[in-house]
Amino acid sequence: MAPAVRRKKRKDEIKVTIAPFRNLTDYKTCEDIQREVWHCQDIDIVPAPMLLVASRTGGIILGAYNSLGELVGFAFSLLGVAGGKPVQHSYMLAVRAAYRNFDVAFKLKAAQRKESLKRKISMINSSFDPMQPLNAYFTLGKLGAWADLYEENFCGETTSQLDRGLPTDRLLTHWNLADAEVARRLETGPPRRDYRKDLKQRQIINQLTEVAPGMMSCSPVKLNCTAPQFLFEVPYNLQEIKNRDLGIALEWQGKMRQVFRHYFKKDYMAVDFWVIEQDGRLRAFYILAKKK
Repeated sequence: MAPAVRRKKRKDEIKVTIAPFRNLTDYKTCEDIQREVWHCQDIDIVPAPMLLVASRTGGIILGAYNSLGELVGFAFSLLGVAGGKPVQHSYMLAVRAAYRNFDVAFKLKAAQRKESLKRKISMINSSFDPMQPLNAYFTLGKLGAWADLYEENFCGETTSQLDRGLPTDRLLTHWNLADAEVARRLETGPPRRDYRKDLKQRQIINQLTEVAPGMMSCSPVKLNCTAPQFLFEVPYNLQEIKNRDLGIALEWQGKMRQVFRHYFKKDYMAVDFWVIEQDGRLRAFYILAKKK
């Protein structure tokens, strides 16, 4: 996403170390972080005993520790099989609010990748809510993962405030750990682009209309695009729209279902996510590309 405005803090306040969980206390603290980040009830908390067993049977759980040795975030993945090959399924990634915008989540994912490759596992699968532009940018734009499957109400009803009021639709993603482009993005970040030129060169299959200050609705989408790549624009502030008007948020979820399910069937995949500042406002785009 567009570079976040970061508060100036002393280096010792934001320095973190990534390492495996040290003891049972870390597993219990992990429960507290889940409550803090997702604001969910205990029924949706992955308990410490289950995390411990999963980590000892092929899963990976890594913690982010501040300079005082306190656990401030974690990444957790399960060992699985896809296409007859072992994979890690990244199930949870969470960082305490005070440590966000300092690349803690990015460092956790980089360490997860390193540990997976060490175990000779070259694919990490995961899922994310396409109604969360920050997650879309992090997963597709920053990490270089891609998605070709859209699942409606994937998790069913949850108690998380982030899911409240909408079905838990998810994009299912694949992160090819050995891919050269993935390695390059981890090293240097998303490619630098001339976005004005890119917008002129690529077809946008929809238009946004402002129906109230900060509230965007969507035009009918074009379902006959055959370009190698095209853009699907979504509001940058989708989470705010959801909090303000659930009806408009449901309309946007319907558009996403329509676009992703239709074009995935036509052998497209979601390969990137851009955020562009134009005329004083931020515009956000999913980039879909034809499979080669």
